[in-house]
Amino acid sequence: MENCTLVYGHELLGRKDITPMDLLVGLLILAFCSLQIAFGFVNLWILWNVKIFYNSFGTILATRALVDMSSSVLHICYSSYVTISQRADYSPYMAIVAGYLGYILAGMSCSMHVFLAVNRFTSVYFPLQYRIIFKKENCVRITTVTFIAIIIAFIIPFTFIPCNLIGYSASHYGYIMLDCRKPEEKRPFHFGRFLHVACGALLCFGAIVIDTATIRKLYVLKSFCQNIPMFIELVLLTLGDSSPDSSKAFNVTLSFLVTRFTDFVNSTTIIVFNPEARKFLQSRARLFPTSSISSSRNIYVLPGNNTLNC
Repeated sequence: MENCTLVYGHELLGRKDITPMDLLVGLLILAFCSLQIAFGFVNLWILWNVKIFYNSFGTILATRALVDMSSSVLHICYSSYVTISQRADYSPYMAIVAGYLGYILAGMSCSMHVFLAVNRFTSVYFPLQYRIIFKKENCVRITTVTFIAIIIAFIIPFTFIPCNLIGYSASHYGYIMLDCRKPEEKRPFHFGRFLHVACGALLCFGAIVIDTATIRKLYVLKSFCQNIPMFIELVLLTLGDSSPDSSKAFNVTLSFLVTRFTDFVNSTTIIVFNPEARKFLQSRARLFPTSSISSSRNIYVLPGNNTLNC
């Protein structure tokens, strides 16, 4: 029998054999991401046309929408495709790049969510300082610095700490950490585990505390509810531990799907909870039947210069 040598990163590739579970998970990823993109465009349309969003809050909302839409495009083009097809004829480094991009975009989205909580808190408790703190120039600086910091904070540890490369696994339906290149090597530090706990403690739990404080003076239950799927997502990521072990497969898969669902939920909240956004959409919806009817009318000229509209 011929000796077979496993390619490094083989656990990120597909199995070549497609199962009903592959199709189910892949189609769920495709569905959540497609819905998120559709609602994301609606969000941007609302933010562009409704004047109450012509401020820092609207800017942060638009940034988060664009980040989540970029993430959804990534998972439609890569994650759902490789999950459904279970191909194994590509380089594992494609899966690693997809994993890095997915983590960076998720970190950026989480940061924007926290900034929204801080923005609301400041507007309620420090209304006089609000315009100074969250002026347009500061929002651009904060977003740019955050994006650069997340790239550095994610790429360097995952890349340079031994045995910490991470990528999307088509066969495990989520992000997993690769084994060491050599069997005798041991992972000195599990950066993924540290990252999940740190994000849960500092960002997600921090947003919950800030929104809880804001609820005392302002009804922001919509934002508080948004934190729930985020918190569940981080708990599942921590339990899954980015591990390819079969004992943690359920948590790895569920955490990835909950993340896609969370992005979808974020894209619907402005429509569900904001009355101005709903009013704008209702006003636009009333225009479509009218315009379609009026455009289909025919005007006939009758004797005596009379006209008949049909």
